[in-house]
Amino acid sequence: MKTFRKIALLFLVLLSGWLLFFNARLYYKPLYVSHGDLSLNQGLIHQLNFLQKEIHLGAAWEMQRLYPEGFVFMTALYGLSWAELAGVLPPNDSLGLSARHELKWALSELTSEDAQRTFNKNLDPAYGIFYRGWSNYVLGRTLEVTPGNERDPDLVQDFRENCAEIFQALENRESPYLESYYQACWPADMVIAMASVAIAVRLFPGEFEAPIQGWLEKVKKKTDELGLIPHAASWDSGESLEPARGSSQGLILNFLWEIDPDFAKQQFEIYRENFLTYRLGLPGIREYPKGKKGKGDVDSGPVIWDIGGAASIVGQRVMDLYGEPDEAIGLRNSIETFACGMTIRGEKKYLFGVLPLADAFIAWSNSVEVLEQNRLAAQGWWWVKMQGFILFNLFFLGLAIFVLLKKVK
Repeated sequence: MKTFRKIALLFLVLLSGWLLFFNARLYYKPLYVSHGDLSLNQGLIHQLNFLQKEIHLGAAWEMQRLYPEGFVFMTALYGLSWAELAGVLPPNDSLGLSARHELKWALSELTSEDAQRTFNKNLDPAYGIFYRGWSNYVLGRTLEVTPGNERDPDLVQDFRENCAEIFQALENRESPYLESYYQACWPADMVIAMASVAIAVRLFPGEFEAPIQGWLEKVKKKTDELGLIPHAASWDSGESLEPARGSSQGLILNFLWEIDPDFAKQQFEIYRENFLTYRLGLPGIREYPKGKKGKGDVDSGPVIWDIGGAASIVGQRVMDLYGEPDEAIGLRNSIETFACGMTIRGEKKYLFGVLPLADAFIAWSNSVEVLEQNRLAAQGWWWVKMQGFILFNLFFLGLAIFVLLKKVK
């Protein structure tokens, strides 16, 4: 009996220690380091250091073996995270040059024959809108962060032609959503493609504004039962086949912001009401809307207690973009805690580095805080409920430890 009590005592002490560690991690704040006149997010740079090593060793192709779109996702998000850094640094800054170099490398990987081989060339546009959307968006961001006099004329021409091809493919379609695969359509892919066209509007004013507005009018007529852009849609009619889900809606809102901020805000309010929830005082993004249940799949990642892994990672970025800092901080710090963010020798990894695709998504979400002036600042007491839960449990753990200590003696 005494041995059992000692084991129970050890377990309770370890559990109390874990709760204290967990509590400390939830107050994570990114560190910033001086770089010329700027103050840069050191954690993001450390994340990119890890990803740079991994992706040049073939990690994106390893992810392709696990996920049907793993290569494109990881390579695109890797490049886009560097783009956020390149966008704030002076043209001749050494780190800025490295950032643009890695972004161009990612673009060359995305547009390679090996990358295209995964997709169907006979679709309209060729290779499908998932591939064309992500690759064209990375191309657009590459041009956007490159000084005008240094832009490759061939890349500029490719970008214009890609945007034109997207609209040509839409011309004779009832649906506002083009095929990602043969007779299969996921609207999030189309939104990313149109966000690439929104970059063209910024770079070349006057060329694509009218077609974008026409596309938006079609989209507003093809929403799901909640009034959101659906997760899956009919390839020919555009009608909703599967209503909005947290993972795809997070991607949609991250890119819809660039196309039409007003419409994006309307969609965000519906998303916030139906997908944002709290567990033990911490915010999380549901994979399925309130009132509905579902299992995790290749799109969602793990779904635990209704909270989606992928939905919460991209949801962090959404909450930041749409002016919800308390929820963004709560999501960011939950990811830091539960995904075991750790820095070793200037490289930061999550989940012990075994799933670099997750690291790429997390880096992209964290890249909105690239500058200290963009640092998230809490506006409320988001941590109170969580703190109350932890203190409540620590009190009873402490009481149990006290009782066991007396009995062991």
